[in-house]
Amino acid sequence: MKLQPRNLYVLLSLAWVAVALLSLAVGTCGVSIVGHFTDELYLDIFKRLSLPRLVMGTLAGASLAVAGAMFQSLFRNPLASPYTLGVSSGASLGASIAFTLAGGGLLFGLPIISLAAFAGAMVCVTVVYLIAQMQQARSIGILLLAGITMGFICTALIVVIIFLSKEHDLRHILQWMMGSLETVGAKPVYESLAMIAIAGGFAVYLHRDLDLLMMGQTLAASRGVSVRRSNRLIYFSASLLTAGVVAHCGPIGFVGLIVPHMMRFIVGPIHRHLLPACALAGAVFLPLCDLLARNAMWWLRDESRQVPVGVITNLIGGAFFLYLLLTFRRHRQIS
Repeated sequence: MKLQPRNLYVLLSLAWVAVALLSLAVGTCGVSIVGHFTDELYLDIFKRLSLPRLVMGTLAGASLAVAGAMFQSLFRNPLASPYTLGVSSGASLGASIAFTLAGGGLLFGLPIISLAAFAGAMVCVTVVYLIAQMQQARSIGILLLAGITMGFICTALIVVIIFLSKEHDLRHILQWMMGSLETVGAKPVYESLAMIAIAGGFAVYLHRDLDLLMMGQTLAASRGVSVRRSNRLIYFSASLLTAGVVAHCGPIGFVGLIVPHMMRFIVGPIHRHLLPACALAGAVFLPLCDLLARNAMWWLRDESRQVPVGVITNLIGGAFFLYLLLTFRRHRQIS
């Protein structure tokens, strides 16, 4: 089912508006915030909690979806994503180390936690790529095993950090591991937006290279693409997109797997159309999952807790991942 890109963008934009209005109008536990507080208190909640959470969910969903599309095209593998390649786990490890050792702050005017998350993401994706290169293959087995192994190693190190951390640090680190969009104030949004804007600019610049690299490095080189340079820029931008999200939201899984597949099926493989479609679809998908997560316990008649959004995306993504594994033999290359 192919749609004209312009029509798809309009539909996704309208879907985002609908999800945004619903997210802002309906609070946690299925209760409308409108009319339950004084105007001043409602305005404060809106500015400090509701609006930043919606914006963070929009940025996170768009970033993870675009990063997933870039990794899938680069590795020419339908199961590549920031989560399955261990990039999210590496970013979480870097952020956890920075938070435990430095507790936040700035370095050269940049947030230390965001820089550490980016460094962890880059290390993981580089190790996975080098393992694939050493095996002289980019097969599904090599990439998945390397990514899963890196994820296990990073998770084990995070557990060690949790064990050694002080009690007041535990909640913050555990929140990263589960994936949450809980945001207080606009500062985390601005920090993520700065990293995402830089990486998004590189993604737009690289759309033609991604089209050619998806067909193979030899063909891309024959068409004038500097393969090594483009590979490095793609690693940099996709890892920066992931780190900008993970530094504040944790490793929210499978957004970068589900959304690119859906958009590639609807709009086609041309990245000039695919990347904006992924950004818009991710901006709709993650806030919608967060709305379901916030109100899941209300449906279960337990209003004292909230389900982290990472739980919802993992449940949806796990089923989708199994579907891709079962159908991979019929789709050995991205179409």
